[in-house]
Amino acid sequence: MKEPARSLVYLAALRSVRSVAAGILFIVFLYMVKNVLHASMFELGIMYATAGAATAGLSIVVGYMADLLGRKSSLYISSLLLVLTPAVMLYRFNYATAFAAAILGGISATGAMGAGGVGGVVGPVQTAIIADLSEGTSRTKLISYMFFIGSITASAGTLLGGLFSYREELALATAISAASMLLIVPMRLPDVRARGLGMRSRVNALKFSATGMLNGLTNGLTVPFIAPIFAYIYGAPRLLVSEVTTVASLLATASMLLAPTLERRLGFLKSIYITRGLTIPIMLLFPFVGNLWAAVGLYLAYPLLRVIAIPVQQSFLLELTPAEERGRVSGYNQGSRLLLSSIGTYLGSPFFNDPTEYLGGLPLYAVPFIAYSIAMGVNIYMYKAFFSKDEARIARRGAAGAGLEA
Repeated sequence: MKEPARSLVYLAALRSVRSVAAGILFIVFLYMVKNVLHASMFELGIMYATAGAATAGLSIVVGYMADLLGRKSSLYISSLLLVLTPAVMLYRFNYATAFAAAILGGISATGAMGAGGVGGVVGPVQTAIIADLSEGTSRTKLISYMFFIGSITASAGTLLGGLFSYREELALATAISAASMLLIVPMRLPDVRARGLGMRSRVNALKFSATGMLNGLTNGLTVPFIAPIFAYIYGAPRLLVSEVTTVASLLATASMLLAPTLERRLGFLKSIYITRGLTIPIMLLFPFVGNLWAAVGLYLAYPLLRVIAIPVQQSFLLELTPAEERGRVSGYNQGSRLLLSSIGTYLGSPFFNDPTEYLGGLPLYAVPFIAYSIAMGVNIYMYKAFFSKDEARIARRGAAGAGLEA
């Protein structure tokens, strides 16, 4: 097999194996906090928020490492954190080690696993590598396939997370994440490095960071609490929550394969308007349905719509960014999203402290879902304000290129 296809296969394998470990930790951490520490949803939310804030900072650091130290070195260093996470939980599980594990592994439940969620600190360097080894319309397809592969294997991990004892799950996650690092060795990656700290794409980095912040805020207010709502409010057992999470991940995964078609037919901005806009009524309804299976149905629809346009968004960001700055721009985009996501989780946590509490006839925990809908509406408008000229410019450039080829 020739390069760059060979290295892309190893990167896909690395993402897959890591995602299995991440999926296991996603389920096991929640239930260990609930059943071993007997912590409340509020305390769980604080752990998620702290982990999200740490991952935000680490994402920016990894982005700089990817551009300044090189892709491969930064991939080794960032991948090691996921190995340490279950090892810490195996050593001892109390409040201190729970916080430590959440920070090391980025157990924030705010992003797609391996891309801002569990173990997601590697996201910026993986994104930069994908961009280095692809171009044009093939990049969106490649990002879609990478998300598909990672999410499928994360689904296997969430399913595994409900089958064995806690210690067996953690030992398995440790072994899997450690073994995944062997897949970095044979990769042959371009030696793309920045000459200094200056960035030509500073303005675009700021615009993507701004939209990332509101994206993160909407996620942080609600997403970390959906699985806990099933566990705490509806009393759903661990196996059922792992199965529901698995199905949701599979549906979201399948939707990402439609991203290239979405990009071709709608373009970047319309893809965002439609898919993200449809999540607004879903999240408004979620806290009011009062029935486990109705809530499950809404939950299954939500991630599908939320993630389908991610490959389109990522490809657009990379198209606007010089190769030697892609790690940092990706790091800022992910870091800003996760920082505001952690702030959203901090802000949302008090509303879930007592599920029986009401505010003016509304369940108190409905407030973050209402806030989600308002913030998402503002976020969609920001995409239009920031990127309509860029999309038109790229479309003109593509048309001109097609004319030259003809």
